[in-house]
Amino acid sequence: MANGNASLAVARAASNQQVLVKNNQFDGNVKVFVSTFTNPSTGGVAVGEYISWGFLPFGARLLPNARIYFSAGAASSTINLGDPASPARYMAATSVTSAGSALAEAQLANGALVEVDVVAPGTANDKSELRSTVAGAALQSGQVLTLIAQYVSGN
Repeated sequence: MANGNASLAVARAASNQQVLVKNNQFDGNVKVFVSTFTNPSTGGVAVGEYISWGFLPFGARLLPNARIYFSAGAASSTINLGDPASPARYMAATSVTSAGSALAEAQLANGALVEVDVVAPGTANDKSELRSTVAGAALQSGQVLTLIAQYVSGN
């Protein structure tokens, strides 16, 4: 059997140092991202509309175990988690009908953490803004949702 080198081992072998590895892959700074949304009693988020959770910095990677917590909501109501470039990048549409939480790790399905390589707020190719789009039914009046995540960056 042959041995294989993963990306960090390959980078070290190429330079005998860690200089070719990005800080979001090795020795970066882990930061906390906590954002809460309470759906207003009037003019709340409807089907097809989204919640903007906030923005990740350029070069950041959302780490495993990102989770959205939610209070009980309307029947058939779902949300996802992604960005303008890929609305379900981190989590596919998930029911928020009963109180609970949902793990946002869809980006790991292909074995890679997504890097924020486009920061262009207000454009369709922005990867920095974390968003959840509502589907199925509008969010319940007064429903509370909280995104808790960690991300790594080089800053």
